[in-house]
Amino acid sequence: MKWLLLPMIILLLSSCSFFQIEVPPDAYSVDTALQILENQEYKLIDMKDVDQYKDVEMKGKVAVFESKTGNALLLYVHKGEDAKKVWKAINKKSGFLSVRSILELPNMGKFSTVLNGKKIVAWWKKSWFFIAEGRNEVDEFVKHVYRVYGVLKE
Repeated sequence: MKWLLLPMIILLLSSCSFFQIEVPPDAYSVDTALQILENQEYKLIDMKDVDQYKDVEMKGKVAVFESKTGNALLLYVHKGEDAKKVWKAINKKSGFLSVRSILELPNMGKFSTVLNGKKIVAWWKKSWFFIAEGRNEVDEFVKHVYRVYGVLKE
């Protein structure tokens, strides 16, 4: 009976949306990965180069999106072989006690937290690392990002 419990728990947890982590194909540039997210729900307002996030070196881009309801959402993207290293450094900076949920596997990771009134969701997989943040609608925006990138792998 005990040997059935573990597979059932794993199956239950794997169906949870928290385990869904989508990233664009490796052939995509950071610019392309951000631009394809624009649609009727989310308008791409601006895109700039960044070299850090919360005092952690992270060369990449930040894009500002505006939702249909007028909420501003930021999406930071880093692409490189050091994505997991950047993930670990930013995860550590976020403060363990303030992290609401965390998933860390050898090939991907995701955490969600609220800091200074902003919801932050960060994830990495392969050579991609993302941080979505905003005051409202962050979870919905992350679901949109996953849907877009999920279609690309099909």
